[in-house]
Amino acid sequence: FQQVPTFFWVTLGVGVVLAEVSRINTAWQSPFDAERLFLLKDAHVPGDYGWDPLGFGKGKSTNDMKSIRMKELNNGRMAMIAIAAMVGQELNTGVNVLLGDAALNQGELANLEAKCAFAADEAACSKAFEAAMATL
Repeated sequence: FQQVPTFFWVTLGVGVVLAEVSRINTAWQSPFDAERLFLLKDAHVPGDYGWDPLGFGKGKSTNDMKSIRMKELNNGRMAMIAIAAMVGQELNTGVNVLLGDAALNQGELANLEAKCAFAADEAACSKAFEAAMATL
């Protein structure tokens, strides 16, 4: 993640802010008009923002749509946990989770994989791989 240019992170941050502002304006009541803070609009259905370009929701019953929305929420949650785990692994070990193109094209990956398969200390093998990549 450290190898990604700053411009990407700034662009991603601006995109997230714009998406969240749109979501807030669509789903939440104004805090100045509501009797309490953090109230959803009465007519709002969580997860329904009117964007269905492929028409997956057409012709579906209310129960089917509830099931589909719950499955989508669970898949999104699992994806967030997986990404957080990948970032945590990189921060903990200092080893990149996703290898660069140079490693895949040099054959060094296959050699180290064969050497480190079922090794007791995989972290040491990862460090050896990083050291080998530094010499390229």
